[in-house]
Amino acid sequence: MLYPIIWKELRDMLRDIRTLAAIALMPLIMMPLMGMSSIYVQNLQPGTVIINDNDQSSCVIGGVKISSEELVNSLTIAFLNSGFKVLHNLSSDNISNISPDLIVTIPHGFIKNATSLNATAYLEVSENVASSKSQEAIGILNSVVSEFSHKLSASKVLYLSELASVKIEVDAILSPVKTAVTLVGPSGRRASYEETLRIAMAKILAFSLIFVTTPSIAYITDSIVGEKERKTFEALLATPLPRWSIIIGKTLSTSVIGLITGMTDAAGLLLFFTLPSLTYGVNMIQYLTPQLIFIHSLAVYLSVLASLAIILPIVIRSGSYRVAQAFSLIVISLASIIFFLALYIDIDKVEPLPRYLLYFIPFTHAVGMIEATVVSNATLAIIHTSVIILTIIALLYLSLKLFSEERIIYSKT
Repeated sequence: MLYPIIWKELRDMLRDIRTLAAIALMPLIMMPLMGMSSIYVQNLQPGTVIINDNDQSSCVIGGVKISSEELVNSLTIAFLNSGFKVLHNLSSDNISNISPDLIVTIPHGFIKNATSLNATAYLEVSENVASSKSQEAIGILNSVVSEFSHKLSASKVLYLSELASVKIEVDAILSPVKTAVTLVGPSGRRASYEETLRIAMAKILAFSLIFVTTPSIAYITDSIVGEKERKTFEALLATPLPRWSIIIGKTLSTSVIGLITGMTDAAGLLLFFTLPSLTYGVNMIQYLTPQLIFIHSLAVYLSVLASLAIILPIVIRSGSYRVAQAFSLIVISLASIIFFLALYIDIDKVEPLPRYLLYFIPFTHAVGMIEATVVSNATLAIIHTSVIILTIIALLYLSLKLFSEERIIYSKT
């Protein structure tokens, strides 16, 4: 019953081999590009920092020499290591021609105030608000200044201990309270470094599903509404095939796009994780276990089926291609929102009401399948898989009930 429909739809798809190739290659290209952009492209934008030392003085306190030159050297090394160009002691006229990301000025009397027991030293910092690199530069500056300030504070503590003739542990004064952090998994047991990486990978795996829903929705829309507008649906309805086989056959044949996209998406992920492995020397590919790859591929296919099942009742009742496309964009946007949220939140930790509302959306369970697999919660993974499958079946059943030959043939296009 299903064979003629599936064969017809697959032949129609194969006529447009270029589009199929573009769909298959999209995740294979986009995932590595995302990895490359996160590592390399940021370095293509050079940053410039100007450091002006107007103090050029030094002082010894607590037996430790503190100088503005030391601070300048520390800042220079930190900025250079992060890919910034560093210039020193420029006049205001020269600065206006450069448009730097950050200007750091050590004012007169800086070291005097810094080593004083009753004054505070300030660095003068000018941040370029029009520069996307300025925030990165500020972070580097704060890190170096924090380290320099800690060294200065330790020197003052040693100086005071000498005056008081009291033996003092510097850390006990500067850091009287510290935190001892232990990483634990969902079960509460101690988490290994590998488990931490796998959980981070799960979010990337869930987000990668964002590429897979669009192509199939476009094909199913054209397969039904497109045939209706081209006046070829009547010939299909004239065949002795049962009406359910037309709906199910078109859905299954279109879902082949999901299978293709799923395979290329998995290949794209391998390339995505290869880049940081080569750059940072961390073999992240070893954490992509066969079980995780299988669940990810299954989540891809079920996400495609879910998107088709959601759009089918709308497409069947749509009067025109434009209306079907408008609703298709809504479904695509809904899927994109869920997969984007997976990057930043733990859906199962959201407050009850919004969490249950999210659970009504089948794409949420595709994310849940991956996350449950990563934390080795087989029961939860089976529950999420079952829910999304049952949702797909229910929506396909609704489509069969809504299917109307008269509406398809006689409605306006």
